[in-house]
Amino acid sequence: MDHTKPHPDPDLPDRDPSPANDLESRPRRKKKRSLPRRILSVFNILIILLLTLLLAGFVYQGIGERADRAAFQAPGTMVEVNGHRMHVYREEKTDRAPREAAVVLISGWGTASPYADFSPMYEHLRGQAEFAVVERFGYGYSETTDDKRDIDRITEELEKALQGAGVEPPYVLAAHSLGSLEAFRFAELHPEQVAGIVTIDSGSPEFYLTFPERNMQLQRLAIKSGLVRALYHLNGFEQYLNGQRNGLRLMSADMKERDRLATLLVTLNDNVTGEIRRVHANAQKVIDAKTRLDIPTVQLVAGNFGEPTREWLNTQQELGSSWSSDSRMEVVKDSAHSIQQYRPEIVAEPALGLIRPAD
Repeated sequence: MDHTKPHPDPDLPDRDPSPANDLESRPRRKKKRSLPRRILSVFNILIILLLTLLLAGFVYQGIGERADRAAFQAPGTMVEVNGHRMHVYREEKTDRAPREAAVVLISGWGTASPYADFSPMYEHLRGQAEFAVVERFGYGYSETTDDKRDIDRITEELEKALQGAGVEPPYVLAAHSLGSLEAFRFAELHPEQVAGIVTIDSGSPEFYLTFPERNMQLQRLAIKSGLVRALYHLNGFEQYLNGQRNGLRLMSADMKERDRLATLLVTLNDNVTGEIRRVHANAQKVIDAKTRLDIPTVQLVAGNFGEPTREWLNTQQELGSSWSSDSRMEVVKDSAHSIQQYRPEIVAEPALGLIRPAD
């Protein structure tokens, strides 16, 4: 009997029959990641994509801003006020009589371009009254300032801007929305310069004392990231964005473009947000000096197409009765908040009625 081991087949590879070698020769299974790890991985990818989009958006916005600023040219006079330049748009009346008032249009809070916003009124004022639009620091073509947005400082800037632009008192102050604080404070400090006040869907100082605070960081990010700039290319976005301003239907193509540029370049800068952060303190300062003004006041109230709230109407009635010895209120039924964009002639009419002293 042959006890010799069989010779291995030279055509077959050597194989170690040990269990360890058998395990190594098997194909290895990939270990499945746990569900939390997979979710975290997807989340990280989304974060990277979001940051990439934001970076691209900031670059897109930066490139667009450079081109926009070249086209963003002030139509009025740049007046130096407290070391910075403020924009005043003025149209003179050549035959303005002595003691005949000029109409001063004061924008509401957050209006990117007051010059463009009030433009539907110009044809109704032109030739009948001298008028001016003063754009506060941080608005429209005006520069920004480091000064706090205290109501007394804002009022001082208004007076200096009017003087620097050659707009002599007396004035009829036509103020939209939160601009009424500026108008009433100006009248408190300079009653001899004010021939009348027209409020355009404005709250009383007491109303603004309880005005809710607003955090505008998301809106600022939407602008700075280029999102709003991109959305302007979508049909209907401009009308949607300006839903409370009649979709800008009464504005010329030039004014719409100026409004768009201002929206992309200056909206919600530090001066603008500084105003809303100080709204309670500013309202309180106006209230602390409250006196029943011997100045005629007309309150125009937006009827919101037949649906004004009773609370708002009560606020308006209190505004007139407690702040002026000579007041009247008119509800503009076919208008939303920015009455000057719906019925500019109705805003111009009472302003023109107040420019001449009563006999």
